[in-house]
Amino acid sequence: MMNLLQKLVSGFLILLGVCAHAQTLLKIDNNGVQLDGYFYATQAGNARNAPTIVALHGCGGMLERGQPNSRSKHYAQILNEQGWHVLFLDSLTARGIKSVCGGNHQVTQAQRVTDVQAAVAYLSKQSEVDAQRIGILGWSHGGTASLLSNDLSVEYTIAPRAFVAFYPGCGEARGARMAWRPAKPTLMQLGAADDWTSPLPCKSLAAQWDAVVQQDTYANAHHGFDSEGRVLRTIRLNTPKGAKTVHTGGEPTAKAASQLKLIAFFKEHFK
Repeated sequence: MMNLLQKLVSGFLILLGVCAHAQTLLKIDNNGVQLDGYFYATQAGNARNAPTIVALHGCGGMLERGQPNSRSKHYAQILNEQGWHVLFLDSLTARGIKSVCGGNHQVTQAQRVTDVQAAVAYLSKQSEVDAQRIGILGWSHGGTASLLSNDLSVEYTIAPRAFVAFYPGCGEARGARMAWRPAKPTLMQLGAADDWTSPLPCKSLAAQWDAVVQQDTYANAHHGFDSEGRVLRTIRLNTPKGAKTVHTGGEPTAKAASQLKLIAFFKEHFK
């Protein structure tokens, strides 16, 4: 009986090991800050010289109970299926921060841009990565970081090929527009009903730089429209300008369409 139990336990541990190898935890140095990077290697195509996506989480981070959340795993799967590696970069944990939502700026956009630079420098030296085909993808706070990482002022040894931002913040609709000079092709995916990061400043920016920036704005789509299911939540934020109530949740039509656009965009620029 004990031998059988030992075999069952051993088999279970092997199974856990297989699951664990779906991701590799990397340490990426950014001027002494050892960032956690969760690397999902593709098994499709030429995995020894594959395009790679650096994925940037939103203001609430990317972890659930110490592990990558469902969004990270979902996107890792659909991007891996295209033959691309994915590196989810955690900008918060190494700095002892759990969230920067609601105006908490303990981790700034300037820091996140340097995180992207560090990740790109690290990846460009890895044999399994095609350094000429690296893309940047971000959501919300990470979407803004994706945009700001794509600026003529940001230096790379080998620059990423393309940048994608889901519902980023581009400045207040009635305030100063984000200072930005995009260097590479950019795709913005925006929600028309987004009351957390209004799509209006982003649409204005996209129009200003229409030679390199594409944008899609989805009807009835709130912040986080690519979340699982049609779940609309009300969130109360304490911001520097006072309390603010916002909404977030999935919109299936926008989710499906935006993910198709995301894949098509990277495919085009990874040619």
